[in-house]
Amino acid sequence: MRKQTLVFLLFFFGSCQNKDKAPFLLFGDSFTETPKLEFQYGSLEETGNLIENTSYTSFESGILCLHSLPISLYWRELGGKFRICWKTNDTLSEKWKEGFSLLDTESSEYPSWNLKGKNWAATLTEYGKWKKESEREGALLEWDSQIWSSGLVTYQKFAVQHPIFLQRTNELCEVVFPTKRLSGSLNKRTLISLELPCPNLSEIAEKIETQNEEWFRHCEPAEPVVSEVFRHSESSYQRFIEWENPKDSVICPTTHSLEWEKEGTKNYFQSDLFFKRTKLLLPGGIAVLSDDPGFSGIPIPKEFLANLGTEIVVRWGNSEYHDSDFFFRQGNEFFSNQRNSVSCRDQFQFWNSKDLFCGNPGLPNQLERKLREDSPPSCQSNQIQITEFYPGNHFDSRMPIPAYFEFQNTGDACDGSALHWIFDHTIYPLSAEEWVLPSGATFLMTRKLWLGWDLFEKEKPFPIPKVVFQIPDFIWEERKGKKKTEFQSDPSLHHLLRLREQNRFSIVVGPGGEHPHGRMEASPHFLQYGFQISPGSVNNDLVEKLSTDLLEYNPNQSPFLDFGFSGPEEGLVSFERENGNRYLFWKPNGTQFQTLSTFPSLCNGENFYQLPEGFFSETFRSLRYLGRESGGPVLFSWDTKIIRERTLEGTRSLHPEPNPFVFSRSLFPSNLCISDFRSPGASKHRSLEVERLTPAFTYLTNLPFGNQVEVKLGNGSGTIPLTIETSGVNTYLLSFGTPLPFFPEEQLYSYFSDPSLIQPKSFLERRGPIQVEAIYPNPKESQNEWIYLCNRSESAEDLSLYLVEDEVSTDDLVSYQTRFANLSPLGLGGQSFVYNTTILNPGHCAWIVDPDGKDWFFPIFHSESDLLLTVKSTQTIGNGISSGEFVQIRKRLGQTSKLISSFGHKESHSPFRIPVVTGEFLWLKSGAIGMSPDDFEIFREEF
Repeated sequence: MRKQTLVFLLFFFGSCQNKDKAPFLLFGDSFTETPKLEFQYGSLEETGNLIENTSYTSFESGILCLHSLPISLYWRELGGKFRICWKTNDTLSEKWKEGFSLLDTESSEYPSWNLKGKNWAATLTEYGKWKKESEREGALLEWDSQIWSSGLVTYQKFAVQHPIFLQRTNELCEVVFPTKRLSGSLNKRTLISLELPCPNLSEIAEKIETQNEEWFRHCEPAEPVVSEVFRHSESSYQRFIEWENPKDSVICPTTHSLEWEKEGTKNYFQSDLFFKRTKLLLPGGIAVLSDDPGFSGIPIPKEFLANLGTEIVVRWGNSEYHDSDFFFRQGNEFFSNQRNSVSCRDQFQFWNSKDLFCGNPGLPNQLERKLREDSPPSCQSNQIQITEFYPGNHFDSRMPIPAYFEFQNTGDACDGSALHWIFDHTIYPLSAEEWVLPSGATFLMTRKLWLGWDLFEKEKPFPIPKVVFQIPDFIWEERKGKKKTEFQSDPSLHHLLRLREQNRFSIVVGPGGEHPHGRMEASPHFLQYGFQISPGSVNNDLVEKLSTDLLEYNPNQSPFLDFGFSGPEEGLVSFERENGNRYLFWKPNGTQFQTLSTFPSLCNGENFYQLPEGFFSETFRSLRYLGRESGGPVLFSWDTKIIRERTLEGTRSLHPEPNPFVFSRSLFPSNLCISDFRSPGASKHRSLEVERLTPAFTYLTNLPFGNQVEVKLGNGSGTIPLTIETSGVNTYLLSFGTPLPFFPEEQLYSYFSDPSLIQPKSFLERRGPIQVEAIYPNPKESQNEWIYLCNRSESAEDLSLYLVEDEVSTDDLVSYQTRFANLSPLGLGGQSFVYNTTILNPGHCAWIVDPDGKDWFFPIFHSESDLLLTVKSTQTIGNGISSGEFVQIRKRLGQTSKLISSFGHKESHSPFRIPVVTGEFLWLKSGAIGMSPDDFEIFREEF
């Protein structure tokens, strides 16, 4: 058999001619009035991506030719193709053009079209009718979908419909040109049947066998790659997955089966057609697998393609395709997901359908059709700018406003179908057909169409959470060159858009940055319902920035912030946290108190802006805002420990006060939440706060003392009144007569009472010479509890005159060896003590321990000069001190005793308890007076 090599006829000759006049007479014999079929195989007449001539017919110098593919594809087809040529006239040429145009006409009835000539006849009919007659007539030989009925296989670059060839008798053959329409049932689709004399079939078979042998001899073992996928049962294109040979050489796949995997579940597909039609793939060759018989593809079950666009993995041998999320239907348009693509307008589409579709099954996706000279250029990714974003009120059935992104074309007029919008890792092609965006025009990407609003828009099924605080990130990408322009929101900027459980505002992007939508340029159609948005209209940033005051803060259950205003003003309010996060909200006209909270709550009411979840975390320590009084920035910061103390275990909201108060507290409970003293969105009633200053008996308040204030000095057993004198703005001095009717060493308190105080308040005004500085109430071994005392006076004190008292029992103190003459115990670390005296010198300290204790744990501040004391007669200190219990040191004076030092201060109006767990002890901080839990540090014994 004659060997024939692969011939690539580069189009150098045709480059000297008019492209519209093809050089068809460069090959073949002379033609007569009888049609002659010339089969070509392994020849390529042109390369490139520009598709100019999409006609099936050509007529030049009296020769009419019918091509098996549109002419521009015919030139690029390397595999099996043919043309049928004969001599005729212009009239017949025009009738054939009309026939091919009728072939693709969408019509409920196909028109009558019949032609005849010398040794040939042609008719337009339906596939079902033709199929029935064809089966009745029978055929000696058939070529359909690349395979001859004799078993001979041809290979083709393009996986689109080629004509069917049938040999009816030894002399009569038939060529069937199918329609490219996909709509309607297969039997109702039209075709053109041409009967003509048979060509030399032996010569065709030899040409195919010779070329196949050559290709298989030099093919490269490799697999194709996925180039396009589509899945939507409501589209004429149904489902398909397209594979392409990406190489410039012929490949022969090493496997002939597909594997599909999703979430660990695998499926496999095999077909006899794999061993025939994909045994080799030509350079750039395509294989289409589809569940639609209208495609010239390998049939595949619907289930195998049902999960396309849902992050599946498909494998063909070593070729692996990782699918991404993709919405094939977007509004009334359909899109395929393509590896290489051009503008939807520019892309050459072989198939005809009623659907608006951007895809190219069976052909390389980068093929471009020739455009009109007046066509606008393709849009560039950097000329589309966002101007507004609205997260939608689509979760609210009462006011279902769809979410949208508003964009503006800031460049020249251009075609939007050249762009992809990539959002949340999903590709959204902008338009399935040419969509001209005039210069300066705005358009919407919206979740639902705004019917009746005459907006320039595209419907896209993008997801948006119910509550959004930033414009979500997105990317504009050019389909052809893949150039990207990204939009990334400022993660520190938060827009508070949700008011009364509705997204009331959009985010405007303008020359001054981005901010919640103002009232002045809001659409009046929505403004009357309280929504400040303006879809389709670019804003001019006409907003005013307002100053404010932080009036109330509740850090407890259902936390909130309240900002204050005069009322009539409206505009933007901005504040900033210590972590650099900024927050913006719109202050409406007439609002005097604006509440901000993280979620709906009965206690906080309905008129609140929603803050991000986690806003009121442990790291929340400051706010910066534009203050009303100063007109400049105000930084308000606090210590979280003070917050915990001031809220009185979570029962009060707080009101900002200048130092040293930091916060005053709410005085009255609200009607909405009786258990919590708060007033979100309502008038503020702050409590009177009093702080002690230096020198002694000097005090500062946040509010002026009223006529009902009383101040006394006492020891818990008796009091004397003090005189109040004004010393400055909210600053007061207390005076009293001398001498004081109290024991000189006695611990004394001042007592304040006033209706504006949450509760009577006390201050430790004088401390005794002996002070409780540490206590270990819950040791691992219960008998090892201790109390640590220090002499902070300038004179020695005999501790045998002292008593230790808990809430139940009182004990006398003795030196350790007074009770245990022969024992000199050591601490757990081997420390020794002074065992035989109760005289405590100035600056020295002592440990009171249980009589039954041993191997005590003592902190690092233990010294061997410390006294070791115990109780005189019982087996425990008191009845056994416990966590959070009051402990007092008293000095015996005849038949009575006076308070010298206290842990818990039960004589004052400000008692406290500090519960600790097993192994923890409390130590008074240096310089602290011990009136507050924050004056003590908690340490832990390591067991």
